[in-house]
Amino acid sequence: MKRRLAMGILTAALCAGAPALAVPPDGVGSIDPSGDHDPAADRVQLPPDPEGKAVELRLAGKCDEAIPILRRLSEDDDIAEYNLGLCLVDVGTAGKNPALAQEGAQWVLRAANHGLPNAQLGLVTIYLDGSGVAKDPIEAAKWALLYRENGTRVAIGLPNLTPALEARLDSVLTEQTWTEAQTRAYAWTPTSQRANAEN
Repeated sequence: MKRRLAMGILTAALCAGAPALAVPPDGVGSIDPSGDHDPAADRVQLPPDPEGKAVELRLAGKCDEAIPILRRLSEDDDIAEYNLGLCLVDVGTAGKNPALAQEGAQWVLRAANHGLPNAQLGLVTIYLDGSGVAKDPIEAAKWALLYRENGTRVAIGLPNLTPALEARLDSVLTEQTWTEAQTRAYAWTPTSQRANAEN
């Protein structure tokens, strides 16, 4: 009961203050297998629909081709940030390159802090698994709460957490740690891309 009441309060607070954002498609990314970032690769010729192409590449498991495109787009686009982050986490985790996974988690975090619902949802698993970040179930729960109550997610009809993900959270959290996650969620405020770019 306390959890439902807290969720209702969080919903009202987030709906009042959350900016409207576009929802990202499930996207793609790419990188040098050695893990080095080559700035020259960012100057690749972009296809006519670069973000759409990058998403197709990511979904096809071709992050190495998508990452240069996404790097070009990521400074001005939350969806590209999110997709770049996912690709870097995937490539870094698969290649056992912690630096890439950490960079990827930071890109997903940046998009989530801009209020992008899919990035917020992505952070739930990133923090539960410790992909590019230290495992932190409380932080995972915070992002789950923020995703659930994201006004954009609700407005466009994105689904809630899956029962399997809810069960994972419940298996690692206690009533006390859920309360801490709620406290963190209440304290969260979205950042704008402009503020991020200036820092």
